[in-house]
Amino acid sequence: MIVADTKPMSQIMEFISGYRKILIAGCGGCVTVCFAGGETEVKTIANLLRIAFLKQNRKVEIIEDCVLRQCEYEFADKIVEKAGEEGVDAILSLACGVGVNFLATRLGPIPVFPGVNTQFFGAAVEHGTWIEMCAGCGDCILHLTGGIC
Repeated sequence: MIVADTKPMSQIMEFISGYRKILIAGCGGCVTVCFAGGETEVKTIANLLRIAFLKQNRKVEIIEDCVLRQCEYEFADKIVEKAGEEGVDAILSLACGVGVNFLATRLGPIPVFPGVNTQFFGAAVEHGTWIEMCAGCGDCILHLTGGIC
């Protein structure tokens, strides 16, 4: 599982400050399990952004969506289609770095901003607690290290 944390709202606000119609795209895979990018997080961040923009007296439209995985065509294409139909200026992706990158290559001129910080590949040791199991180095030697990455 890929483990991620939600970026600070101040950083998210910096990313999207110049845009008027933003799609917040959740990912229902790994980042949902670690409470960083699923439907609940999409709704929470959308509401926090709406409040922040109201306080700034700015009219910004926030659109919400969540797919099972942003790293696969069959799911990512739904976000691409929605972005086109809605005429969004930018996307805030709540997927890991793979999902953000995958969407960005599919969307062309529409900027895709990361809403989470991908931390590591890990496993749950108890509810809400993960440990790093893999650094994703591309040269696995776990057979030599007794399974310690």
